[in-house]
Amino acid sequence: MSNTGKIFCIVASNGVSLLNFRGAFIRELVSLGHRVVCVSIEPASELSAQLAALGAEYRQVCGDRTGIGLLSGLKMIRGYRRLFRELRPDHCFLYMSKPIAFGGIAAIRCKLPHIHILVNGLENAYYRHGLKDALVRFVMSAFYKHVSRQADNVFFQNPDDRNYFLEHRLLPRDNSSLVNGSGVDMQHFAKAELPKDPIILMVARLLWSKGIREFLKAVRTVKLQHPELKVLLVGGLDDNDEALSQDELQSFIEEFDIEYCGYAEDVRPYLRRCSIFVLPSYHEGLPRSVLEAMAVGRPIISTDVPGCRETVIEGENGFLVPAKDAAALAEKMLLLVENPELRQKMAESSFQICLERFEVGKVNQSMLKKIFVEPQN
Repeated sequence: MSNTGKIFCIVASNGVSLLNFRGAFIRELVSLGHRVVCVSIEPASELSAQLAALGAEYRQVCGDRTGIGLLSGLKMIRGYRRLFRELRPDHCFLYMSKPIAFGGIAAIRCKLPHIHILVNGLENAYYRHGLKDALVRFVMSAFYKHVSRQADNVFFQNPDDRNYFLEHRLLPRDNSSLVNGSGVDMQHFAKAELPKDPIILMVARLLWSKGIREFLKAVRTVKLQHPELKVLLVGGLDDNDEALSQDELQSFIEEFDIEYCGYAEDVRPYLRRCSIFVLPSYHEGLPRSVLEAMAVGRPIISTDVPGCRETVIEGENGFLVPAKDAAALAEKMLLLVENPELRQKMAESSFQICLERFEVGKVNQSMLKKIFVEPQN
């Protein structure tokens, strides 16, 4: 069977991620002669033109990003089934939890010839306790197991998530592999000279699980010794149940004397301004924001948790601290704030590590080699 001229569906539940995280992947598929149809929940007016510029089409399947309501799930499955029956794609690439669960069921029922899933991090319910979270884990694990059984490839962005699937028998057969995140376009995120002054930056959705609380506490500690220190925070408010409210955000801006920059379509100006990049998240798939900072050439402080630990070689391009430990985070911030030579050394190491492991072309090629090889049953 020829590997050219296929219909390739890429299914997400966040249309912006199709552009920001899968853009290079889409362009590569189009350049190979495939018809690429991207699917998400946003109206066509928000995405069609931008995806058309990449050579792809866009289709909407109605739904929402959060919750696992039965009626909502059934509606999404019906939407995916209608779309797959119309398009009859040769390859279906699903990522994010709802597309994997509901899109995966639809793809199996439509008997699509090739199904590929990317587990780009586990949901918060896999890291929290409580009855509701236990129910979400139970339901999502059942979906993951069923879809993984039928998939040609199950891609993971870090070994911890793959080990979880193996330990809990969510991978019924050996069809999994690791990829180095979504990759980063190192021409777009070009290396930039490191500013001489220490300037700290955090880029993240404003969720507690991204480590916002610990970041702010650490900033307060560091500013007691360095009140002149500039601290930038980039990220938009969210409707997630872990999100900061507008009032909470405003009080933190005033209390901790930080420069809040809001949501940014393009984070490169902020990366160029900073000399220390911080992401104290509780868990990640593999954080794209950190990869972008590494590509620009910035030292990293992150947490020793799934996904984040894959980006930092301790003491070489940055530091890893325990999650939820504001004191440890402040200690490493102070070390970099007070040592310009160390910042410069780690900045260069970040760039080299990114070039060797996380350059987007290399990441995409590793997936395409798996996708376009006939599965071994």
